[in-house]
Amino acid sequence: MLRYFVQPHPVCIIEMSAMSRSPLAALHPSNEDVSDLRRRLRETRWPAPWPVTGWDAGTDQGELRRLVSYWAEDFDWEAQRRRIESLPWNMAQIDGAALAYLRFDPERPGGVPVILTNGWPSTALELVALAERLAAPSRFGGSPGNAVTVIVPALPGLPFSPQRPSLHEQTHELWHRLMTEHLGFDRYAAHGGDLGAGITSRLAQAHPEAVIGIHLLAVAAPLHLDPATVSPEEQEHLERVNAWVAAEGAYQHQQQTRPLTLAPALSDSPAGLLSWILEKHRAWSDCGGDVSSRFSDDYLATLASVYWFTNSIGTSFRPYYEFAAGFTTRVEKVRVPTAVALFPFDLAQPPRSWANRSYQVTRYTRMPRGGHFAPHEEPELLANDITAFLQTL
Repeated sequence: MLRYFVQPHPVCIIEMSAMSRSPLAALHPSNEDVSDLRRRLRETRWPAPWPVTGWDAGTDQGELRRLVSYWAEDFDWEAQRRRIESLPWNMAQIDGAALAYLRFDPERPGGVPVILTNGWPSTALELVALAERLAAPSRFGGSPGNAVTVIVPALPGLPFSPQRPSLHEQTHELWHRLMTEHLGFDRYAAHGGDLGAGITSRLAQAHPEAVIGIHLLAVAAPLHLDPATVSPEEQEHLERVNAWVAAEGAYQHQQQTRPLTLAPALSDSPAGLLSWILEKHRAWSDCGGDVSSRFSDDYLATLASVYWFTNSIGTSFRPYYEFAAGFTTRVEKVRVPTAVALFPFDLAQPPRSWANRSYQVTRYTRMPRGGHFAPHEEPELLANDITAFLQTL
């Protein structure tokens, strides 16, 4: 097993005094760039039709054509850009790695700060509704006494933060130095789903002296498993995971093994990029087969636009490749209080005993609805569960 030991380095803080140094610089494409995007969408070379309909063979081509037309002709990018820019962005540079983050200050001082990390194919924007509910609960019918400071970093290589210079750097170490050296928090909590759950787990494993508890939407499988100890419930979980991998895991295998074969196509074709993102939002959400019931056209076009204008779909594959290649630290045992919240349409539903193998589980919740994109689909349910967990720390 590869191991990587991070040496301490000074933190250099940079301010957003100039747009060229802002995390939002890429959101100011030139008129030529916007025109080029629209032209590419209008001139999409569509594949020859198959004698199939619907989503069984991948993205439904009729739905994709409709969304491509909306993105090209009716989508108001400028309105979405202004909304994104109005968020509380900040930027730090940690040992040469530029890192953009959102900071939501609490409506009432007090409470442990919490850092939130999104998964794929998402951005930090997916966590805004959740962050607002945690920082200003009274706006949503909650108690202001539960308010906490919320930090939402943009994952390196995904929209808003450039990719890390080296394959060997660990994102969780950037998070820890952001929270402690840059923001000055001695103790903090963390939440994450999907890729963010792995980062959050490694963060707690590496820094239990600072991380007082973590809240997860997914858990790492135990590194060492004696088959004789697997319970019937855990065996059923493993069989469901294997079935999901066989039916839905082709994207993961491609991004782990041959990401640079895929990246040029999705970086060159906005229709292809949207197709890759759209299919996941339908398959992994609690949408009942109708993706528009959970994600508006504006939501999907905005997500595709920020990936397009920042040219980050290819670099967003790096966490998959780095994990499979052994560059990423493995989760062995997390010894801080851990809450697990499972949404029924997320990718896996591990039993509590499975989570206990790698974590100190103190709270385990099965949600009544929602899926992989829970911070967007069910921000109220998720905020309430995080708040209840934080109150136990």
